[in-house]
Amino acid sequence: MIVVDTSAWADWFNARDTREAARLEEALRRESVGVTGIIVTETLQGFRTDSGFETARRILTALPMLELDTDGHVEAASLFRRLRRRGVTVHGVTDCVIAQSCIAADAEILSADRDFTLIARYTALRLCAT
Repeated sequence: MIVVDTSAWADWFNARDTREAARLEEALRRESVGVTGIIVTETLQGFRTDSGFETARRILTALPMLELDTDGHVEAASLFRRLRRRGVTVHGVTDCVIAQSCIAADAEILSADRDFTLIARYTALRLCAT
């Protein structure tokens, strides 16, 4: 499974010519694509029109949803703390929650967000090749 982060969804919904948008287009045709709750929230909050919001809502809510249990959220916090001890700064715990969701599900992450590249350097997070 490929978990698609907000940055890739934003590029895809806005028809931007990026590697992530192209890879998402390919994945939607040939692979299992999933999201987390926070990815759905972040992606949907960016829509200015009701019609765009509704179209995106239908697409996103039809996908498999990865969710962490309590232990998973504890692991996400531990991940954030381990990275910080190594001097690695991620821009908030949200990316650690998403990363931990991917690690727990043995899923790849498709994202243009550099935080995931940093997290992958020090964890079992797998980046989706673009």
